[in-house]
Amino acid sequence: MRLRWKFFLVLLGFSLAPMAVLTGFNRNHVEKLGRAIAEEGRTVMEDVVKNELRQTAEDFSLIIRRSKSALDFSLGMTAAETERILYAPPLGPVPVPADAPRPGVFLPPGSRPDVSRIERLAALAPTIALLREELGDIVLFAAVTLEDGTYVTFPGRPALPRDYDPRHRPWYQAAKAAFDPKKPGSPGVVWNDPAVDAATGSLTVTLSRPLVAPGGTFAGVASLDVPLDRMLQEQEIASQWSGAMRAFLVAPARDPGTGATSLYVWARQSGGEHSRDWKSVVNFERLASTDTAAFAALLAAMEHNRSGVADLSYGGEPSLWAFARLLQSASLVIIVPKSMLTPLAEQTGREILAATNQIVRLSGAAMAVVLVAVALAAFLSTRTFIRPLMVMIDAWKRLGSGDFTVHLDEHLGDERQSLINAFNETVPVLADHVRLQRSMELAQEVQQNLLPAAPPEIPGLDVAGVSLSCDETGGDYFDYRAVSRDGAICLDTAVGDVTGHGVPSALLMATARALLLATEDSETPAGRVRRANRLLCRDVADSGRFMTLLAMEIRPGAGVARYVRAGHDPALLYDPAQDTFDEWPGVGLPLGIEPDYAYAEYAMPFATPGLVLLLGTDGIWEARNEAGEMYGKTRLRQVIRRSAGLPAAGMVSAVLADLAAFRGERRQEDDVTLVVVVRA
Repeated sequence: MRLRWKFFLVLLGFSLAPMAVLTGFNRNHVEKLGRAIAEEGRTVMEDVVKNELRQTAEDFSLIIRRSKSALDFSLGMTAAETERILYAPPLGPVPVPADAPRPGVFLPPGSRPDVSRIERLAALAPTIALLREELGDIVLFAAVTLEDGTYVTFPGRPALPRDYDPRHRPWYQAAKAAFDPKKPGSPGVVWNDPAVDAATGSLTVTLSRPLVAPGGTFAGVASLDVPLDRMLQEQEIASQWSGAMRAFLVAPARDPGTGATSLYVWARQSGGEHSRDWKSVVNFERLASTDTAAFAALLAAMEHNRSGVADLSYGGEPSLWAFARLLQSASLVIIVPKSMLTPLAEQTGREILAATNQIVRLSGAAMAVVLVAVALAAFLSTRTFIRPLMVMIDAWKRLGSGDFTVHLDEHLGDERQSLINAFNETVPVLADHVRLQRSMELAQEVQQNLLPAAPPEIPGLDVAGVSLSCDETGGDYFDYRAVSRDGAICLDTAVGDVTGHGVPSALLMATARALLLATEDSETPAGRVRRANRLLCRDVADSGRFMTLLAMEIRPGAGVARYVRAGHDPALLYDPAQDTFDEWPGVGLPLGIEPDYAYAEYAMPFATPGLVLLLGTDGIWEARNEAGEMYGKTRLRQVIRRSAGLPAAGMVSAVLADLAAFRGERRQEDDVTLVVVVRA
């Protein structure tokens, strides 16, 4: 039986009972029934909303973390370009776009300007213009501070205080402290605590990274200033729910007065008022609740869990608190008052109680008239109330079948309208997610089809290879094929690594692959690499992207391997008979940097049966386990030594298995590519 008829028959049955005798009983019974329905509906609806809130917090924390990754990468590229401009031989005048940000130069009292350095740093304008075009207004200022006090910002800052010295700011000191000349590799990006910008008075988070001079000495700091309100991305979050929602970027800290842990608000939707004195410590607002026990449980949950939902009051009003971790010390908190989530069950219970009270009041005067009126009112009201529910049920069925064009045009004056609005807002978001997922699946399928399906069969050689992306698409590349050289069958193979990973790196990888395959087979490896590099430079000029490559041609008849190293890690040779490892030498710039670079070609003997040659990317030896330890080339050599008697495919499987066991539950963070050639 349909719900509409159930409501109608229940009301009619109560009306037929002797009103004089059963008035009190009916009233009590119906009120209990309404409360039970409302309570059950409230519980169900709160569970649904809690899950949705937690998912919303997780989704938007993921967006902000990706913005953080983009900022880290941008600062790294800015620092690399600064070091190149300062210390590399000049390449001639650099054209500056008309819309590029104009630099500002600040010199602390007592420092002398180095005009040549300032003029060189002004050449960063095209790089900063590209950075701001990609990141938008999430970057307030990009700056370079040298150890002598020279401070160049893009765009130029408003007037700074006379006693301002960037070398004394915490972001500069933190980057300088992170610099260690004894450790190989480039230093990382340092995220500093929020502070007041000395020029604009706005609350910002500064990313800083040391600059390294020739010889490995500290030269200064490159930095990006990010407004805290942009980190929150409040408009996108608010559109998911309503204006009654509150979003905060918070960090736990110990109260110096009480010693208790509190949540301090770094940013909120309304912006918040903070101290504008750039020398003083920022007085952050505290986010608290009158329910101390529940608030303590929330703090414990935030410490141990990446996301969750808590039920406690905010501003004296019962609310739901959803949180998701952003950084190591910061979390996104979304607070929604329960008043905006009134369950449908409460509305139903109120209508039942209202109808019952009406029956009680009218039954004493005219039983017959009341019976007809109540029957008619019950029929019409239930029909009107149920009709929007049936429309919503039909819309959910259409959505479940994949129809994303469905839209509810109902206009109601109660809480049901919130459900309709939420449905209409959710459908396009789901459609976008589905389209994005399908696009990523297609991109992954296309990229996998670009890799060789099976190794070539070449007399005297056993070949195997594999490439595993850490995302749906990756930036690693490998290829091998059998080619004819001077009447003999030879192996033509290559392994490459594009900066970064994901869709942009996959596109650059596909371009480089096409350029390498488009070169003449009759050319030497050096000739093919030179031509591919020249064409690739046209596509990636001013983008800051490049690709390392190890291209090799193995002639088993002659027992010689000829190869070109374009900024890639060297090939690793293992001789089981001597139990020795050797890294083949060679130098060369990565592809996409210098169009006229003349790549050198090297030759090494590869004639002894049993020799094992490995070509791989840094995603293998730079992989880390749950404790943060790096896999390293020592472990790789141990695996090769243990599996030296296996075919090439078996050695590839042994390396992947050992790498997976070492990494454990930790997610793969970089693309992994490996090619093994065994001399038969």
